[in-house]
Amino acid sequence: MASNALGRRRPPIVIGLTAVGLIVLLAVLAWVAQQAWRPLATPTSQSQGPSPLTGAVSLEDVQARPHLVFQNVIRGADYAEVSLVALDAPEARRFATGLVCERVHFAGGQGICLAAEHGAESTYFARVFGRDFAPRVSIPLAGSPNLARVSPDGRYGAVTVITVQRTEEDEPANLTVLIDMAGGTVIADLAEFALTRDGADVQDANLDIWGVSFASADSDRFYATVRTSGNNHLVEGSVADRAMRVLHENVSAPAVSPDGTRIAYAKLMTNIGPTWRFHVLDLATMAETPLGEMSSIDDQPEWLDDAHILYGLSGDLFVAQADGGGDPRVFLEDGLSPAVVR
Repeated sequence: MASNALGRRRPPIVIGLTAVGLIVLLAVLAWVAQQAWRPLATPTSQSQGPSPLTGAVSLEDVQARPHLVFQNVIRGADYAEVSLVALDAPEARRFATGLVCERVHFAGGQGICLAAEHGAESTYFARVFGRDFAPRVSIPLAGSPNLARVSPDGRYGAVTVITVQRTEEDEPANLTVLIDMAGGTVIADLAEFALTRDGADVQDANLDIWGVSFASADSDRFYATVRTSGNNHLVEGSVADRAMRVLHENVSAPAVSPDGTRIAYAKLMTNIGPTWRFHVLDLATMAETPLGEMSSIDDQPEWLDDAHILYGLSGDLFVAQADGGGDPRVFLEDGLSPAVVR
């Protein structure tokens, strides 16, 4: 005999009703019917007040512990603002800085905010800021924001913009520049650096370069993606030497691990789609490890620590194991463009 969720038989419905009880019952049924036919309220795309996850914490409180700097994408008054949240409590309240960015990165007490102003013609800027998140320099950009990175010591920044509109047939043309974070000035266009492969000079007037990541122990050394002759290459470069050399094939938007021994990146699996998959490359052995994330994502990841990778997917930040094991999981809802600060 069937029982309810509490493990007891359901009592029989009482048939006999008094006149007063019948009137009450009819009134209740009428109210229920009225509510059922009421049209559903149409949700607004953006609320007018602060989001429920922001506003109740100070900047100093969050900065006093390891934290995440990211773009908040909760639809509300803080939408697209650079925000902070504690690493050990990503579900806690966020601090919204008021700085609106399309891409952000922060390290060594310095940050880069890629922003746009849309009017009759769109204009784009890289805004350099410090721990107070107040922009002190605004650098005009020659294209729409794509990627940003700051070296671990805060000495250099790198900005990649898309200079040609994406189409189904063409790869985007990227422009990547290096920035002196202290002075807030552009110091180099990476396309002007010398490029070698297996000791031989590579001559290409249309190098497509994106996705800079700086070595953790030496800000002069960096990694990036260079597209030449139709193929993507991982390059290692030196700011002081104004030079780069090819290390590996099929690497997009590398990110150096905190211990400096590995690169996380997107690998092109097939041109159908196209389809990308995150991998980790061991720089000592050049062995590749595919991560557990099976979605096609062509973006620059961020290392949460030496064992985990952060990346954006469908408006949330996910975390995956760097050894390829386990299943990816949501680390932070409604957030993109992460930078881990310890």
